[in-house]
Amino acid sequence: MQKKKYYLIGIAGVAMASLAGLLKKKGYEVAGSDQDVYPPMSDMLRSLKIPVFTPYNGFHMKRWKPDIVVVGNAIGRGNPELELAISNGLLYRSMSDILRSEFIEGKKSIVIAGTHGKTTITALVSWILEYAKLDPTVFVGGLAKNFNSSFKLGKGKYVVLEGDEYDTAFFDKGPKFWHYRPFIGLVNNIELDHVDIYKDLDAIKFAFGRFINLIPQNGLIAVSCENKNTLILSQKMAKSPIATYGVKSGDYKARNIKFTGDYISFDVHYNGHALSDIRTKLIGKYNISNILGAIAIAKFLKIPDAKIKKAIESFEGVKRRQEIIGEKNGITIIDDYAHHPTAVRLTLDAVREKFPMKRIICVFEPGSASSKRRVFEKQYIESFKRADLVYLYKPFKANSLKKRETFNGKYVSSQLNKLHALSTGRQVKSWNFEDIKPMLLHMKRQIKPGDAICIMSCRGFDNLYKLIWNTL
Repeated sequence: MQKKKYYLIGIAGVAMASLAGLLKKKGYEVAGSDQDVYPPMSDMLRSLKIPVFTPYNGFHMKRWKPDIVVVGNAIGRGNPELELAISNGLLYRSMSDILRSEFIEGKKSIVIAGTHGKTTITALVSWILEYAKLDPTVFVGGLAKNFNSSFKLGKGKYVVLEGDEYDTAFFDKGPKFWHYRPFIGLVNNIELDHVDIYKDLDAIKFAFGRFINLIPQNGLIAVSCENKNTLILSQKMAKSPIATYGVKSGDYKARNIKFTGDYISFDVHYNGHALSDIRTKLIGKYNISNILGAIAIAKFLKIPDAKIKKAIESFEGVKRRQEIIGEKNGITIIDDYAHHPTAVRLTLDAVREKFPMKRIICVFEPGSASSKRRVFEKQYIESFKRADLVYLYKPFKANSLKKRETFNGKYVSSQLNKLHALSTGRQVKSWNFEDIKPMLLHMKRQIKPGDAICIMSCRGFDNLYKLIWNTL
């Protein structure tokens, strides 16, 4: 019998590349195309021997002759390969539809959602199940270090997925996580984001509310009680039991938090019981909350305490999530995916907790549809004042936006230069740059031993951390 052939338009994004890997591991023939291809997904696809064609051109698809075309959510009408598929009557489907039919049906899905933290929690829940020998199938929105991959095809009955609230495809404008048939769900937080597709917070709350409402009565929804939107919405929409978690309050809460060397340690109190001396290599109190959410799911699955604790202690995190690249000449470099102002604030707070004696230098690129707009400028100013020096780079591919709509780095820098750093009391210094080379030259004059440089971008940022590393 001939193998089914898949062709993925937009294959180099984290989610599409992960789907490509799962399909290849299942035994199908897989190829795809993209416009911008860069690590780590380009390296992963190459190691899997999955052909990647660039730029978009109908010739690639004609040569591959796919049975099914998977259309990434960034692909719209006018793309030459999509137009070829439509004109020739080829079967095209969304990534989420393929995930459901190929990997979710017949299993129990655990879907992790929220504006922030979902990648880390998805990777941690996956690792806890893996450590407990439940052999889950895994789909993460980042490279999980314990798996050295963003996906895993398992034989167990659970599928752990990162549930994205972004739209599904050009022909399906509903969020991806509506497709995943959650048996267990987790909503970490709900905030305004993706302003290119959600007109306001109420629209986002509607999307999450429908997701919560999908969970069956014998399942579970875990929600952070540190975010009032998640708590109120779950109480209104859930038909399943609700487990709440939070550092200070909830069904699962933390006590005796201690920062010791390479670890944070704390106790977990829940339903009259305690898990003592949980140890994690992750940094920041918000990651304690993320861990509490994962524990709530693990306890619902009746995973033994000893295995939960060992899995958390051995959890290595996700690449580009507070990832400490290394130290050179007394200067620490951290690479992070943060782009929403709340994520920027929490990440800088975590870096400050980890390195209380260092000067914190933040280098930020507005790369997402929301961050490259002016909608969050006031919130960014509040978040950036956690750092001592702030370098702002030009918004990525903002040509389609009107000037009055576009993130104004000069304005944000000017406002920051009037403030004092929230954590040190020193004056914040900020600069705005349109080009990498002059920014690097300027940084070289400012950086000194004892500094920590935190690079924040939701894309590759032109391998900036390597460029900085080479200048030190």
